[in-house]
Amino acid sequence: MKASSGSMPWPPAEAAPDVDLTRAFASCLPGGRIAGPLHAYRSLTSTQTVARAWSSAGAPEGTVVLADHQSAGRGRQGRRWTAPPGTALLLSLVLRPALPVARWPEIALAAGCAVAEGLEAVAPVSARLKWPNDVIVDGWKLAGILAEGVAGAAPHVVLGMGVNVSQLDADWPADLAGRARSLAGLGVAVARDQLFAAILARLDAWYGVLHERGFEPVREAWRRRGLLGQPVPLGDGEGTSVDLGPGGELVVRRADGRHARLVAPPDDHHDLAPARAS
Repeated sequence: MKASSGSMPWPPAEAAPDVDLTRAFASCLPGGRIAGPLHAYRSLTSTQTVARAWSSAGAPEGTVVLADHQSAGRGRQGRRWTAPPGTALLLSLVLRPALPVARWPEIALAAGCAVAEGLEAVAPVSARLKWPNDVIVDGWKLAGILAEGVAGAAPHVVLGMGVNVSQLDADWPADLAGRARSLAGLGVAVARDQLFAAILARLDAWYGVLHERGFEPVREAWRRRGLLGQPVPLGDGEGTSVDLGPGGELVVRRADGRHARLVAPPDDHHDLAPARAS
C-alpha cells in the first residue's frame, strides 16, 4: 500500500495532498492493479481534473485521487457534481488499460458493477444500474461514474466515481432534488473508508476480468442489475431500453419494432453517439 511519496510535482493550482487523509485511505487500497499511490485532498477543484494532471505527469496505473470536497466537481456532459465537505466519496483513478480504445467504454460499465457490489458489501441495500453511468437504490440516484479517455502516445482512462454517503435532503441542488439521495438519507450509516475499500476491491476484480476474460462476464453482471424497460429519448422520437449489447451499447426498441443502439464514448466531453438503427 503506497501513499503519496512527493516524488512527482503537485498539479498546478492545487494545494498539496493532505498527509493524514492520504494515510487513512491509503491503508484501504486493494493492491493488484489498483495499488496506488493515493493522493487525498481536503479540497480541490475536481478529482477528474487533478487525476488527469497526475496522469500527464507520468502517474502509474492505479493512482487514486480522493477529495473531501470539490469546488468544481463534474459529471457526464459537463454537469456539476456538488456535495458538502465530507459527505460523499469522491475519487478518480488513473488507468492505463491494455485494451483497444474501442473497448474503453466497457470500463465504465465494469465500474458500475463494482460500485453496486461494493455498496451491497457494506450496506443493506439492493443496487441497480441505469445506463450508462448511474447507480440507483430504491429509485434514487446514489452514485455516478465518469470515464474520460485520452488516446495518443501514453493512452489512459481517468475513471471518476462519486457516491452519496451522508448528504441531507436539504443539501441537493435544484437539478438533483427529488432524484438523488445519500445512504444516510435512506437510513444507512456507512464509513467512507469502508465503502472506499469495498468498491475498489470489486473494481480491481472486474478490471482484471476485462483484461483476462473479456467483456461478456461484465455484460452478464450488468444485465442482472440493469434498469431496462425504461423510456429512452432518441433523435427522432422515443424508444424503450431492452438490453445491453455485446459492445456495451444500450439496445433500444422503437415503437415500430426496429432497434437502435446507443453508444457512450469514454471521453464524456462528447454527447452520446447517434443511434444506429437495426
